[in-house]
Amino acid sequence: MKKLSIYITITLMYCTSTLAQQATEFNVNGLRVIFKQSPKQVVSAIMYFKGGTGNYDSSQQGIEDLTLSATAECGTEKYNKNAFKDLADKYGVSVYGYSSYDYGAISLSCVKPYLDEGWDLFTQAITNPIFNATELALLQQKKAAEIQNQSADPDSKLSKMTMQTSFKGTRYAYEPQGTVAGITSFKPEQLKNYYQKIYNADRMLLVIVGNFSEEKIKELVQNSFAKLPHSSINSLPSPTDLKIADPNTIDTVSRKLATNYIQGVLGAPSAASKDMIAYRIAVNTFSNKLFEEVRTKRNLSYAPYAYVSTGFIPYTIMYVTTTKPKEAVTVMTDELNKLRNNGFTEQQLHDSKAGLTTSFFMRNESTGSVASAYGIAALRGDWHSQERLVDDINSVTLSQLQKVFNEYTAGGIQWNYLGNVSLVDAEAFNIPVK
Repeated sequence: MKKLSIYITITLMYCTSTLAQQATEFNVNGLRVIFKQSPKQVVSAIMYFKGGTGNYDSSQQGIEDLTLSATAECGTEKYNKNAFKDLADKYGVSVYGYSSYDYGAISLSCVKPYLDEGWDLFTQAITNPIFNATELALLQQKKAAEIQNQSADPDSKLSKMTMQTSFKGTRYAYEPQGTVAGITSFKPEQLKNYYQKIYNADRMLLVIVGNFSEEKIKELVQNSFAKLPHSSINSLPSPTDLKIADPNTIDTVSRKLATNYIQGVLGAPSAASKDMIAYRIAVNTFSNKLFEEVRTKRNLSYAPYAYVSTGFIPYTIMYVTTTKPKEAVTVMTDELNKLRNNGFTEQQLHDSKAGLTTSFFMRNESTGSVASAYGIAALRGDWHSQERLVDDINSVTLSQLQKVFNEYTAGGIQWNYLGNVSLVDAEAFNIPVK
């Protein structure tokens, strides 16, 4: 234990000194760039494309994820697929694209001595992808297999079910990775046209973390991205609050499983709101109570928990897998109501602050995590929030904790259930939040 304590102390001291180096922002021909120095020898860069599922309608689900994946997997004007992969393997470079609900991205990871090689692959993927038909067909087969595997996995199935029922009628009901039928139907010309739409300095953001001078980074960016196109864009999605209206609802899917998978959806403040830090601390305490009451005391589940999704449309999840859904759901809702009515303690506030702070420092041990954190914070409106996060955590009071928890957990619970539907007890799933 003593060695572990020393290790944690040294790690936190190291991370604190690293985070103390503030990031800087500059602009190259309309491209917004955030750069943060790091003492580490691993370089991370992420080119973000704003909008995510807000860039297309339901008929094009998955097109952005496929398009951005293809930029690094289907070859470029300078390198065909095999040459691209050979160089990446030779120099230990990772370049890949993906998309989510709120944004898409192409990322780079490489060691400092091979930045030139890594940067060349990264910029070629961004500026000169070719969407080769043969390679695209192979990528589509790979993506289709991944989607099928996710559908077979109960947790993945439950998550998709939750998004489609709780966010019906919004872009969060879309599937960013698409469906098998949709993904396999896209043609190279469609991807090329879609990429031309989002390849626009006004909807792009570049974040770089590495052991270099700002002058070096400015030179790289200027040489690679000074000629990005500009075009007018429609309004993009922005962060918002979510509050669930009464009464409780439940959506069920019958599946023969060894246990039953359950998620309850509650509201949450906007990730850009000052309430979010206090709310995350409150939900962390709530999650600890679920573990204590559902698993430790009653042995109703192996890993019950709660968490906050801090996307542009935020939400809170309370999750459990159990063979006794009536008992587990009853305890979970009771614990929610106890915290709402009996309040939090100073000890709970202290412990959750410590947990959130430690988690923050541990996540920031890698340059990739740092780049991601700054980029997502910038997309939400304020990357400086990353640099004051610890101070914001420490400043939360007990009264703030109680206020935001009661405000955003008010209303009904949107339950989603996968498993043996004969065990669904209407009374348990209708216990009100009060």
